[in-house]
Amino acid sequence: MGTSDFISIDDSQWPLLVARFVGQPSLQQQEEHFSQLLGYLAREEKCVLILDTRQVRMMTAEHRQKLTAFSRQYDALFRARLLGCAAVITSPLMQLAASLVLHFIPRPCPYFTTTSLPEAVKWTAKRLEDAGHPLDAHRVQQHHGPVRTEQCAG
Repeated sequence: MGTSDFISIDDSQWPLLVARFVGQPSLQQQEEHFSQLLGYLAREEKCVLILDTRQVRMMTAEHRQKLTAFSRQYDALFRARLLGCAAVITSPLMQLAASLVLHFIPRPCPYFTTTSLPEAVKWTAKRLEDAGHPLDAHRVQQHHGPVRTEQCAG
């Protein structure tokens, strides 16, 4: 685990949370991520979550075990607060690992897997809109949507 291995949560577009996983975060960093996520869920507001794993290396068995235990322990809280979770997974090995975790722990909220961040944003914005948050959905799409991508590419 190097200094470039980390997990961050971007809450600048609340109620959208974007968790980014880079490298192979330590077990301590994973625990800190869990604590931070619980802090957001304690707000007693509905939210959507994007898990961006495009830059992560394969999770260890211990990481998967801790994720499974965390998911089981806080299942009711996830059901109460999460409108949906979209995972951006580009690695076939990570897709397999995610399938295994989901096999043992079904997601407590609607779940979408894609290889594209714009698709994850589109899906989570739809979840917000369907839950009666059209202004949040529009703001999220404007911030992360194709218009911004095209501007950055030019």
